[in-house]
Amino acid sequence: MQRILSIQSHVVSGYVGNRAATFPLQLLGHEVDVINTVQFSNHTGYNTVQGTRFPDTHMRELFAGLCDNGLQHGYTHLLAGYIGNSGNVRAVEEIARELKRANPALVFVLDPVLGDDGALYVPEELVPLYRDVLCPLADLVTPNQFEAESLTGIAIQSLDDARSACDKLHDLGIPNVVITSFALPEKDSEKLYLVGSELDKSTGKKHCFYIEFPRLHGYFTGSGDLFTALITARYASIAPTAVGGELGGALSRACELATAAQAGVMRETLQFQQQTGVKVTSDNLRRGQRPSDMVRGFELRIIQSQKLITDPVLEFKAVSL
Repeated sequence: MQRILSIQSHVVSGYVGNRAATFPLQLLGHEVDVINTVQFSNHTGYNTVQGTRFPDTHMRELFAGLCDNGLQHGYTHLLAGYIGNSGNVRAVEEIARELKRANPALVFVLDPVLGDDGALYVPEELVPLYRDVLCPLADLVTPNQFEAESLTGIAIQSLDDARSACDKLHDLGIPNVVITSFALPEKDSEKLYLVGSELDKSTGKKHCFYIEFPRLHGYFTGSGDLFTALITARYASIAPTAVGGELGGALSRACELATAAQAGVMRETLQFQQQTGVKVTSDNLRRGQRPSDMVRGFELRIIQSQKLITDPVLEFKAVSL
């Protein structure tokens, strides 16, 4: 059992950020403490949202309270998702450094939540802050295609491009990189790809792999938060038992398990949405154009998918690249 501090967004209703991450992490056997960077009524895929974006003082005060009571000791993992502003980036930096001082073996998992589908949904100033401040502290990063391209300046149009982006992220000091999903123009448009890469800093050896999986059409929100939680949970369980820390073992296996569980949850969600009878009129509706009853049907069915999370069917295998 590992002890994880998760710093992400929070919603009253639905499953994004810490709401998407906490239960799967706990279900897979880990203790989870949370710090919320926002408190919203619902996620931003709905037409309207009420709530508060917390300043960095909120995060600093909560962590100071932990330290006052010696509770910063014992964390094995730090998971950071949506942070939202530059002050919070600096606060996460300080927390990561303090937790690594308390436990030099601490694993910092960073989901660089910057944007998707070609657009930022955080201030542009956060891109260099993530790249230059948080990435060098991270042990595992899980960007989507747009985030990987933003951090590296490499357009990902092929598996080789994805490997080059991983190499550039390795150059920032990150030993484990997972680019979580992207499409390839020359391949089947109904397929998506994950590319992962491990770097042994002591030898300079790398192991890169990819996983192919089917695209599911729908307005899924929080799927990236869930996926990073699943990788974190599986990697936390597998990495300590990997034989000699061999490359090609822990990360690829964690990604296989996470991809299988993610597919199960999303299929369960899509099936539920179809049963609601609410029609999806287009694949290209922008935020603010999506009827709330349609969006509600796509809330991740995490609670209903517990068996799929704990015992996923391993459909998708990692292939060395």
